[in-house]
Amino acid sequence: MQFSIDPNNLNTFQQKQSWWERFISQPHQIFFSSSIFFALIIMVLTLFVLMGFIASDFSTIHGFGLNYAVFTNAFLGFLITVIPKYNGTLPITSKQYVIPWGIFQISSILVLFGIHSAKFLVAAVMLYFGNIFFNIIKNGKVPNKQDSIFINSIFILGAILLLINTFSTKDLSILTFFGYLLCLVFLVAQRMIPSFYSGYTGIIPWEKPKSIHLVSSVIFISIGFTLQFEYVQLLKISSLLAMLYFGYIVFNLNIYKKVPPILSILTLSFIWLDIGFATLLIESIFESVSLLLSLHIFALGFVLNLLIGFGSRVTMGHAVPQQTIEADKITIFLFIFTQVLVVSRIIASFTFIMNHELYIHFLYLSSVLWIILFALWSTRYGKTLFRI
Repeated sequence: MQFSIDPNNLNTFQQKQSWWERFISQPHQIFFSSSIFFALIIMVLTLFVLMGFIASDFSTIHGFGLNYAVFTNAFLGFLITVIPKYNGTLPITSKQYVIPWGIFQISSILVLFGIHSAKFLVAAVMLYFGNIFFNIIKNGKVPNKQDSIFINSIFILGAILLLINTFSTKDLSILTFFGYLLCLVFLVAQRMIPSFYSGYTGIIPWEKPKSIHLVSSVIFISIGFTLQFEYVQLLKISSLLAMLYFGYIVFNLNIYKKVPPILSILTLSFIWLDIGFATLLIESIFESVSLLLSLHIFALGFVLNLLIGFGSRVTMGHAVPQQTIEADKITIFLFIFTQVLVVSRIIASFTFIMNHELYIHFLYLSSVLWIILFALWSTRYGKTLFRI
């Protein structure tokens, strides 16, 4: 027996819903919206700190703010949507995610206002979702759960690192970025992007090594640990191994034929990932102070490109009414603009290495470009996300 939905009845149902009911009906809508809000606020605060207008703690604003308030918000919306699909279970209901979403946002704001203990609530919400994901994976009907298990394990690690930071004065933002965020994003990307690419081109995806999850996780955590605690010799070894290993992975993914922009930006993110590891190796060899050049190549070239690419794709794919998943002229411009932002931040580091006073102006510029990027993205996709 087949069931069909009358579009007219669907439209009538949508009209009867309040705006709030429409807004909270899909997890990506509320978490993506929060991510965009924090992306704008945090970079404005970052710019004000750099210019000396406010005296807030930079590591809290820039480190916690980006790792958790911006990127974790965005990828939580994504994971709540896809983890049930990965495991063949029913979707997570709004009753399970709306109140924790609210706690997460309020707690993040409190942390940015200097209330350090509020990090505990942010971590608690992450552990709450980690437990939901764990039960979904345990009860899932799919035979291969390796992706889901590692993704959830690294997500929980991010919560644990934040808990440690809550009860310690030690800043763990670098370890958190590499061991949690970058690792999590890579695990998601190495599954999703080849699948998207194969679906469009018909090319059978490369059969990745079965050890890819474990090896990549160990490498990311090792790099974060050696950078955070300044084990210089170990960093040289781990960065060399990382460049070789991820270079091998990125090359063999075989996702580099000409495809539409909505896919090519995701491919480009992997190229930036490889550039990041090469840069990290050079930094470790010369032990140079470069304003965390490689970290920002990872953060902007890899993570931000994926955020903009996945964010645009998911927003179009889950829109009501659904939109065709393709990049229009505005979206293509946003993709190009993202690369301009990456390059501006790279120039800031190069001018710093050359001891040129222009570096601070390029830091200002990259902050302003970030703000413009998210403002423009909101102009293009905000109405769809907010269900207005």
